[in-house]
Amino acid sequence: MTRILFGYRHVTSYFQLAPVLVCVLALGLAACGEQAARFAERASDKQIDQILDDAEFAITERNFRINNRLHIGKAISKRGNSGFPDYEVILFCNLSYAEKMLELAPEFINYCPQHLAIRDTGRQRIITASLLPQDTSNQALNAVTGEINSLVREIVEFATQDWPELEKE
Repeated sequence: MTRILFGYRHVTSYFQLAPVLVCVLALGLAACGEQAARFAERASDKQIDQILDDAEFAITERNFRINNRLHIGKAISKRGNSGFPDYEVILFCNLSYAEKMLELAPEFINYCPQHLAIRDTGRQRIITASLLPQDTSNQALNAVTGEINSLVREIVEFATQDWPELEKE
């Protein structure tokens, strides 16, 4: 039998390590699930300008208003890092949903406005949008944030879809 030092006590069998390894694995998977639950994310081969156009269209079609666009990558490039990749952020909000959400949980003002980020990895563009918490003890709030999250997922999906080119006459 091999003796392995683990913390303050000795483990005399690899089988005694199994419960510890299962717990570590479970915590790691839970963290991955938590990450996935906080963001809607997809990759696309489309160019950033195409993604921005499609994202803006999808945002406005779902009754959100675009509040601002941040050109983070371009701003960093202008400061002297000329090879810095593109990072674009679109800030958007739906006042009707915001009103419902804030009546139920004023602290959720920290989630306003929503934002969608597009980053260029060189090979692909990654579109990511934050999702609102849906696991509070307030079921009415969970229903509102669930509706918003569904719309945000639709926006991300729409922005990454490849559309056929229109034929020129």
